[in-house]
Amino acid sequence: MQEYFERLILKTAVLESLYRKRTARLKRQLCLLLDKLGMLKPFSFVQWLVTNQCNAACPFCESSSGDAHADELTRDEAKMLIRDLRSMNVRRLILSGGEPLMRPDLCEIMEYANQCNVTLGLVTNGYRVPEMENNLRRLKFFLYFTSIDGEPAYHNKIRGMPDAFEHALNGLDLFTRMRVPVRIVNTVVHPGNIRQLEAITGIIANSGATSWRLTPVSKVGRAAGSASYNLSREQLGYLVSFIREKRKTMNVDFGESHMYLGCFTKEYSGHPFFCGAGLTRCSVMPNGEIMGCHQAYDLSLSEGNIRDRSFREIWKHGFARFRKKEFRDFCLECDCFDGCQGGCWAEMEKTGSCLKTVWDKAEQTPNGINSE
Repeated sequence: MQEYFERLILKTAVLESLYRKRTARLKRQLCLLLDKLGMLKPFSFVQWLVTNQCNAACPFCESSSGDAHADELTRDEAKMLIRDLRSMNVRRLILSGGEPLMRPDLCEIMEYANQCNVTLGLVTNGYRVPEMENNLRRLKFFLYFTSIDGEPAYHNKIRGMPDAFEHALNGLDLFTRMRVPVRIVNTVVHPGNIRQLEAITGIIANSGATSWRLTPVSKVGRAAGSASYNLSREQLGYLVSFIREKRKTMNVDFGESHMYLGCFTKEYSGHPFFCGAGLTRCSVMPNGEIMGCHQAYDLSLSEGNIRDRSFREIWKHGFARFRKKEFRDFCLECDCFDGCQGGCWAEMEKTGSCLKTVWDKAEQTPNGINSE
């Protein structure tokens, strides 16, 4: 319902500009009011990292995936989580990892979720999709999410898997034929691949993707503390210009965590930003720890474990750091504050700032084109 009204507002010229400038503040105030009334729920989704096991070796993996953990939730514990979500009227569960399709009992768990009227989102590299086609076709999904990191040879290299590019597109093709309504291709953008965006534009446009998301690397997981993935001011300016130009013919935007960058640009027509961490969404780690953010997985940020307390109890009594958040002075003084409310929580938590300082420098460079 909220998404429906937002679409109406964005189609109304008089309201659109006013709404975009205040989106994050309005949504945050509504969430805090609902929390005060005891009515706040994870309306967007709950993400469950079903396993830490992964057949890829991405150097910027947010969850530092590799081998399965010994203490991952059992099948019965996963079903208990699903029942708890359903009792709270949570309708969307996103399955991520690691590579979720490497969990042997996942199909049974997904079938159980559907039986509980919980619709699924699947985040996968697509490698095992074809061999699981018969089982996947029996399930109800609202979202399919996969990644393309650049041109085929580069994508295969960065993933550490032969034919990874082909598998990603084949998985997307199956979910297109299944008519899953939201099909996202994400590209994590960094200095090593930013100049490949133009080359893969046609591939993305002619695939079954309903949208293409371009996301700067977050300083979490394997990329934490590394400066090698930082976009320069010229590169950030180029990315903004690229999105603005391509939006004329296809549905392309910043990744969800970085849609706040739209607050800095003029004539931005992408999706309004709102960081729903701990407010409209949260993540469940493979071992049952609950995180408010769906990017920052440091266990020191845990709100509790579903093995000790129910998800409902953790949601109701936890997440104070998200719901009573104090903003930094430079955020309060920023002319974009109403539209972003501090930007991406993970980025602010891990680096102490957003990309506004980089963007301010990019604005000073004509067209933001990289001259390096």
